[in-house]
Amino acid sequence: MTEALLTLTDLKKQFPVSRRDGWRMKRELVRAVDGVTITVGVGETVGLVGESGCGKSTVGRVALRLIEPTAGGIHFGATDVCALSPEALRRLRREMNLVFQDPFASLNPRMLIGDIITEPLQAHGETLTREQRMTRAGTLLKQVGLREEFVSRFPHEFSGGQRQRIGIARAIATDPKLLVLDEPISALDISIRAQILNLLEDLQRERGLSYLFIAHDLSVVRHTCHRVYVMYLGAIMEEGTSDDVFLSPKHPYTKALLEAVPVPDPDTKRERILLEGDLPSPVDIPSGCRFRTRCPISQKICAEEVPLLRELSSGHRAACHFAE
Repeated sequence: MTEALLTLTDLKKQFPVSRRDGWRMKRELVRAVDGVTITVGVGETVGLVGESGCGKSTVGRVALRLIEPTAGGIHFGATDVCALSPEALRRLRREMNLVFQDPFASLNPRMLIGDIITEPLQAHGETLTREQRMTRAGTLLKQVGLREEFVSRFPHEFSGGQRQRIGIARAIATDPKLLVLDEPISALDISIRAQILNLLEDLQRERGLSYLFIAHDLSVVRHTCHRVYVMYLGAIMEEGTSDDVFLSPKHPYTKALLEAVPVPDPDTKRERILLEGDLPSPVDIPSGCRFRTRCPISQKICAEEVPLLRELSSGHRAACHFAE
């Protein structure tokens, strides 16, 4: 792995909720992120995968301090992000940005594309005339594969793929070092996804960007990511290089996810691990291993002891008592 750019250490995020218990209101905590440790190297693409509702997007937002962490550490290079004042954090935000899942919902429908793209520059105090801002926006549009004259149009005039390119142009406007990609292609047509992935790879080569790639499409993660973290119910179940996780998975949850990926051959026969039941509530996480209620190889020890995320080979770790 290259030099670390983003380091999340034992990161936790809890949300207080209230629910009725008879005639009383009972306050509880949703443990959305529960002790996550992730490292993203310079120029590296790190994948974060798991079922919907497992806390992936929350990790991305907490990493950028768009949501305040409950506990744990966030370091951007040598900078302790959690210790920054509001003004210092504002300055640091030039270095990291977010690409949203829904390209239409993330664009203001009442603003011109040129204003949307250059809004981060204004927010960070760059004094540019309107002509200079439109020129800068046109250059950024060209870099993401769109025409410069699109600066004077509105978001509703574009397709989903074009809107996502606009979102990427806005994200790179301040020349950041890190992008958190929150399922950037899941809302797009299958024919457009490869174009967006190729664009992200080109930008990474040209600008030396680092990506935290949040996704549930494992075939995309296999193709684009250098290392992968598998998340379940707020915690990391397995981590390793892309080859380690996809070619030699150790955790039953990882194996179940991989076996659920469709194979484009109707004659291929394979055994599948079928997960029974629904994802448990993050308010009431099972004792011991949090995956044990759905695990096909669960034993008595799984209910009694929390499995440690232990190293099985160089850089390949899994949180399972029976990973071997």
